[in-house]
Amino acid sequence: MQVKISSAGNYAVIGYEGAQLNSLVKNAKEYLWQGDGKFWAGQAPVCFPIVGVLPDGKGFAFGKEVSMKRHGVARINPFELFEQHKNSVTFIQRSDDNTKAEFPFDYELKIKYTINGDTVTNEYIITNTGDERLPFAIGGHPAFNCPIDDDEQFDDYKLIFDKAITKPCLRPDHHSGLIDTDKTYDVMNGSDTLKMRHDLFEENDALIFEECEAKCATLIGKNGKGIKIEFQDMRNLLVWSAVGNAPFVALEPWTGISTCLDEGNIIESKRGITILEPDETVSYKFKITMI
Repeated sequence: MQVKISSAGNYAVIGYEGAQLNSLVKNAKEYLWQGDGKFWAGQAPVCFPIVGVLPDGKGFAFGKEVSMKRHGVARINPFELFEQHKNSVTFIQRSDDNTKAEFPFDYELKIKYTINGDTVTNEYIITNTGDERLPFAIGGHPAFNCPIDDDEQFDDYKLIFDKAITKPCLRPDHHSGLIDTDKTYDVMNGSDTLKMRHDLFEENDALIFEECEAKCATLIGKNGKGIKIEFQDMRNLLVWSAVGNAPFVALEPWTGISTCLDEGNIIESKRGITILEPDETVSYKFKITMI
């Protein structure tokens, strides 16, 4: 099942499965990656209560054993429709026996999408519904067609930040997903622009702009079409494409990052973890604009 929201002739389609974006359309042109098992079957999963991986998929949170696959439990458990309007929709997931078998904490996760003109606001609203502290990270994982037009190629695109990036990137290991913080990659060289090249992603995984100096990035092609992502609420931005010359780029605003080799498996001690007290609620937003 899916829900369509629209504004000014543009629209977004969101699926009940994972409460994730399935389509972003402006002027009859599809901007969102449609998934292809040859490269990556996903589209825009929501990562919660971890982003990335735990060592061997296991860890501890406030003394409780945790066992989760990459990107956590939210994306693989059901959501319900909470509220719907012409230009917005909100889905809700409440912890249950299935989620607590992997992540033994009580929570309520609302995911709200609102489209105004050519901009879609993604909002994550997390409430601690239990009687103990709730540790988590959250992030979006939307992937976008690159190229958008048939007469373009991947390397016709560039990513432009709203300010120069002076900090080197981190990168997770292709296989384990873990991050060696002793290895850094200065792909920006102090500039604000990164030219897209498939070889950026063939030998190494995602580019992790940790504690990103910019809060807006625009992926733009030679024909002037592209995606602008604004992520004021998020500390980190990941840029990723799959191996094998995949025709997409994922722009992923995260509050945390995948487990680093110097961290171990204690979730509440990881970089970027938010801890909610009982009955506390927090909200994070980012915006996607179709250009």
